[in-house]
Amino acid sequence: MADVLLAILILLPAVLTLFLKSNAALGFLALCGGFAAITLSGSDIQHLVGQTKITSLTSNDVDLGLLLAPLLLTLLLTFKSLSGKLQPLLQVLPALCAGGLLAVVAGPMFNSALNVDITSSPFWKDLQNIESYIVGLGLLSSLLLVWSASVGHVKAHSKKHK
Repeated sequence: MADVLLAILILLPAVLTLFLKSNAALGFLALCGGFAAITLSGSDIQHLVGQTKITSLTSNDVDLGLLLAPLLLTLLLTFKSLSGKLQPLLQVLPALCAGGLLAVVAGPMFNSALNVDITSSPFWKDLQNIESYIVGLGLLSSLLLVWSASVGHVKAHSKKHK
């Protein structure tokens, strides 16, 4: 069961990217932003939610929301933003890296929610061993795709205005 959940977490961004023809490079960067939000201000946001008297939310729920919302919203808002036959294939690498990062970060959060011990899976240990490669490759491929997309949109001015 733990391996199935990890596979779902890893493949979910790739499937959504290919199905929606979304921009996975921006999705990976949004996921990194969600992770930064959890790391840097998660406790402040949890404290704020605690003051609203919403007792059904746990800290894991808040963290999962902060992690998943930027990724899912980015994939939905960039719906059909890819054109051509090569673009969706180029998005597979950042999408798989987003899934790997999602599994590494959100996996332990699902332990209490689903009564599944993901951290005991041998696949989990392999995933943790390649975590830095996932982040590095995802960041590099995402930035290259974003930069290459913006290069085509630069307008050159050939005439001077009088």
